[in-house]
Amino acid sequence: MGTFSKAYIKSEKISEVLNELKKYYTIKRIEKLNESKWWYYSENGNETIILSNNYSKYWCELELEFNYSVYFYDEFLRRLSKKLNTIILLGYYQSTIGNGRIAEFNNGQLELSLVELYSSYNGFDKISLVDNFGISEKIKNELNIPRLGEDSSVIDNDFINVFFENKGLLSDDNFKEYSDWSYLHLEKIN
Repeated sequence: MGTFSKAYIKSEKISEVLNELKKYYTIKRIEKLNESKWWYYSENGNETIILSNNYSKYWCELELEFNYSVYFYDEFLRRLSKKLNTIILLGYYQSTIGNGRIAEFNNGQLELSLVELYSSYNGFDKISLVDNFGISEKIKNELNIPRLGEDSSVIDNDFINVFFENKGLLSDDNFKEYSDWSYLHLEKIN
């Protein structure tokens, strides 16, 4: 049980991603650590954003906290994809309650968004599909994606990995060999 929340930016320019983060968010501290610690700046209601390009030769990884909405970083990711003239893939899954999302931003446009959210009403709990932007009828049928508002349990870690793989992120020729990996930990002030 846990949370997976990462955006992958098709770019090797980690410094440009960092500069854009600083442009749109209040960043108090930045520290380079040899492991990822998502809780590092969680005191006082702040968030930890982790930026790296350890895993892939051609993609930067951005680990984000979605404490308020699965759409919280959309405008930033949209603008970043336009500024860098690139593709950004987003995968989010909170397994303890079943919230999940995949999204693709391409050159400043949201191309695809699939969202499942948990809700509870009068003691009745359910996970339903609440967004299917850019999902063709063919894909809906192939992946058994229900209609909006219907019960849904499509998104999980495996589904996100298949999405990433289909978009070219997880191909073998992209992976870097393990070496002295480092992770930039940014303290985002809320």
